[in-house]
Amino acid sequence: METMKAIKPELAIAGQPTEADLRALKDQGFVGVVNLRNEGEPDQPIGPSAEAKLAEAIGLEYLHYGVSNQPLSPEGVKAVSDFLTRHEGEKVLVHCRSGGRASALVLLHEARKNGWTAEEAVEKGRAMGLDVKGGLQMLVEHYLSTNS
Repeated sequence: METMKAIKPELAIAGQPTEADLRALKDQGFVGVVNLRNEGEPDQPIGPSAEAKLAEAIGLEYLHYGVSNQPLSPEGVKAVSDFLTRHEGEKVLVHCRSGGRASALVLLHEARKNGWTAEEAVEKGRAMGLDVKGGLQMLVEHYLSTNS
């Protein structure tokens, strides 16, 4: 799996995992996977519905919230944040195609949990290794400015 990066000992972000990667996650002690990709995206060796079945078959809890160029939904962000909160202290992977959307959603989770403003979130995110730029930074800032 490309670009896997530990944000905390129990939380990692990454690009798209393969079937073998998902099986390896289970062996590494991961308990959950959050997939932010939409069905039919390019370079997708396993789509969200097939990934859900595989993850659940090998004992990983799975959440799918497809993120595109549309504004984030409060329900979707809450679902991801609730998933991460429920598994706090356990190993979870959040992934998309290359890790950018994963960084943004993990950053939103941290911002919601810690009460950060949009400006604080971007700065504190960089310090955590969640460096969002360009459209992803605008996505994070817009969400935090309109959903406080």
